[in-house]
Amino acid sequence: MANQKRQWYQIQSQAKDHKQHKEPTSLFEHFFIVGLSSYANVEAVEDAFARRKTWESEVAKSEILDLRKIQRQARMPTLEPQILFKYPPGKQVAMRESDVPIFCFPEGVKARMLERTPSMSDLNELVFGQEHLAHDDSSFVFRLKVADSTTLYGVCLHVQEIVQRAPGILGAISPLNPSCKSGRFLVSAPRCYCMLTKVPFFELHFEMLNSITAQERLDRITQFVSEMALTESIPFVGTEQDQLDENFESPNGQFCNSWMGYAIPAGSILGLTSPSIGLPSDREVPPFLFRQLEPHSPESAASECSDFSHVRELDRESRKSWGHFDDHSSVTSGSRSDSFDRTNGSLDTGQTSPENSTTYSCVNCGLLHVESIVSVYSSVRGTGSEEEDDDLCYKHDIAGDEKVMEWAKLHNNEPLQIVCGYHTLPVPPRGREIIFHPLEHLQPIKYFRPNITSLGLDNVSQIDISFPTEVNEVNARLAAAEEGLALSIWTVATVCRVLSLESVLTLIAGALLEKQVVVICPNLGVLSAIVLSVIPIIRPFEWQSLFLPVLPRRLFDFLDAPVPFIVGIQNKPTEMKKTPNLIQVNVYKDQVKACPLPQLPRHKELVSQLGPIHARLSCENFIAKRHPIYKCSEIQAEAAGDFLNVMKHYLESLCSNLRSHTITNVQSNNDKVSLLLKDSFVGSFPVSDRPFIKLLVETQQFSVLSDSQLSTYENEPF
Repeated sequence: MANQKRQWYQIQSQAKDHKQHKEPTSLFEHFFIVGLSSYANVEAVEDAFARRKTWESEVAKSEILDLRKIQRQARMPTLEPQILFKYPPGKQVAMRESDVPIFCFPEGVKARMLERTPSMSDLNELVFGQEHLAHDDSSFVFRLKVADSTTLYGVCLHVQEIVQRAPGILGAISPLNPSCKSGRFLVSAPRCYCMLTKVPFFELHFEMLNSITAQERLDRITQFVSEMALTESIPFVGTEQDQLDENFESPNGQFCNSWMGYAIPAGSILGLTSPSIGLPSDREVPPFLFRQLEPHSPESAASECSDFSHVRELDRESRKSWGHFDDHSSVTSGSRSDSFDRTNGSLDTGQTSPENSTTYSCVNCGLLHVESIVSVYSSVRGTGSEEEDDDLCYKHDIAGDEKVMEWAKLHNNEPLQIVCGYHTLPVPPRGREIIFHPLEHLQPIKYFRPNITSLGLDNVSQIDISFPTEVNEVNARLAAAEEGLALSIWTVATVCRVLSLESVLTLIAGALLEKQVVVICPNLGVLSAIVLSVIPIIRPFEWQSLFLPVLPRRLFDFLDAPVPFIVGIQNKPTEMKKTPNLIQVNVYKDQVKACPLPQLPRHKELVSQLGPIHARLSCENFIAKRHPIYKCSEIQAEAAGDFLNVMKHYLESLCSNLRSHTITNVQSNNDKVSLLLKDSFVGSFPVSDRPFIKLLVETQQFSVLSDSQLSTYENEPF
C-alpha cells in the first residue's frame, strides 16, 4: 500500500507540474448582451397574442370556463437567443461562444406583445420601471470548468426590454423592423447582460451590470420623453393595418382582426425604437418608419404590401451578410464565428449590395459603429495567439480599452464607457478595497476583497512555497476558499428560505456521498443559488465532479452521464433516466425524491442546532422575493453565517480523528508516506453513524481532504 501511494504521489506531482493556477489579471473576461435581435421573427408572439384575445372574447360571451383552454392560452412562445454584443471583441472566449446564449436562456427566450390599455401601464412599466430590482428571478450565476480546470462564472442579469429597440450600447442603430409582420407591434422580451469572469466578486459584478442598465434606462426615458412630442397619443390601428391583415388567419383556422386593437404599433412611439445614443436624423431613418403617423389610404396600403414582400427578400439577403442579426442562427453550431468579427470582415471587403445599403441604411450605420469598436480594439491588440504571455495580453487589453474608451467618449456611448472602464481595472490584492466609478453621475461601487485570515486558511503559511507545485497548491486553496466565502451568505439564505430543513439536509447528504443530484426550479435566481449553496455548506470538502448550477435544455444529455453530478434545471424533462443514485429536489413543491440514503451522523443533534437558524431564514421568504437574489438583509446575513458555522464545526468533527487511524511508512532516505486505516476510522463512530461514514470514506472528495491532512503529518519532523 505504501509503495502504491508513492507511485500515486509521483503521478500527481507530474500532473501538478503541468497544471498551473494562474491568477486573473482583469475583473472579467468577456461581457455579452444576449437576447432577441431587433429583427427577430416574432410572428409566433403575434399568433399567441391573437389566440389569447380570441379566447378572452369567447370567455366573455360564455358562462362556462374550460380549464384546459386556460392552460393553453397562458403559454408564451419560446424563441432562440443570440449574441447581440460582445466585449472585448477580438479576444477568444474561454468557453464555446455558441454555448453562451443557451446558458443565458436555458429554456429559450419568452417574448410577449405589449398590450394597449387606457393607462398604458404595460408600456410605462417597461419604459420607466426597474422590475429586475424587485424580483429574485432576474439575477443568477452559472458556473463552468474550462481549460486547466479553471472556474468560469457567468454573472447574468435579465432585463425586460423592447425587442425592436437595440441595446443602447450598440450606438446609433434604429432597429425598427421595416413594415413587415414580424415587427409591426411592440414586443417585449428579456435581454441578458452577462459577464464571464474568473473572480467571484459577485456583488461587485452585479452592481456593475446594474449601472449599465440604469444608464440605458436613463437614456431610454430621456429619448422617450423627447420623442413623445411627435405624437400626443398612440393612434388606434386604422384602415391600413386592417387591409394589410384582412387575410391574417390564426392557427385555429379563424380569421382575427380585432386583436390588433389591443396591440401597440411599433412605429407609433419612435422614442422606444430609435437608438439610445443620439436622436436619429431624417436621413438615418427610412421614411417607412413614419408611415403609421401619416393619413391612411388604400394606395398607401397597397404600396406597403408591395414593400412587405420586397423587404422580406432583402431581409433574407441581409441576414446572410450580417450574421449578427440572424435570428435563426443555431446557438449550438460550433462553426458560428464571433458576430462582430464577421461584421468586421464583411465591412472590410466593402462589398454591399445597393439594395441593402438603401433599405438598411440605419442598420449599416450601427454596424459601422460596431466595426469601429472592433477595428479600434484590434489595432492595438493585434491578432494575438492562444499561447501569448498573460502579461503581454493584459497590456494589449489595457491599450485596447483605452482606445475604445476614447472612441466611446467621442460618440457619447456611456454604457460602453462603463464596460470599458470596468475592464481596465486590475484585480485588487487580497485585503484591499476596489472602488469603481461607472460615470460621474452614477454612484461609485465599492468592494473589499477578503484577506487570507477571513478565508480561514491561516495554515497555508506552513506550506513550503519554494517549489512551483506548492505555489499552485496554495493558490488553488485560496481560490476555493474565496469562492466559498463569496457564495456563503446569499446562497445559504436562499436555500434555507425555500426548502425545509429536512430537504436541505437531504441535499447535503447527497452531495457528501457524491450522488447524482438534480435541482428543479423555474426561477433561475433561486435555482442557481440552491446549487451553488452546496459549495460553502460542505466545506472543508470540495465537490470533485460535474457541477452545473444551470443546465440548459439542450445539454440534458449530461443527465445520463455515469458520474456524480449536481445540476440545476428549470423544468423536469418528460423522460428522466432513473438511476440508483439519483436525487431529485423539486423546489416549488419542497419535495425530495431520493435514492436510499443513510442518515447523517448525529442527525438529531444537528437538527436541534440548525432548526432555530433555519426558522429565522424561512421567515424572510416573502421579503426576500422582492429583492435580487444576491441581496440579503442583516437578519439573513447573520442567520446564514450561523448556519455555516454549525455546518463547518459539524463536518470538521467528522474528520478530526484521522491521525489516530493513520500509519506512516518511513524508508531509509526518510521518505515518509502516511496511510489511513479506513476500517479502523469507520469503527470509531457509533454504530448508527457507520453506514454513512462507510460510504463517505469511499468518495473522491473525502480522499482529497484526507490526503491533504495526511500530507501535513508526512512533513512533520521526527
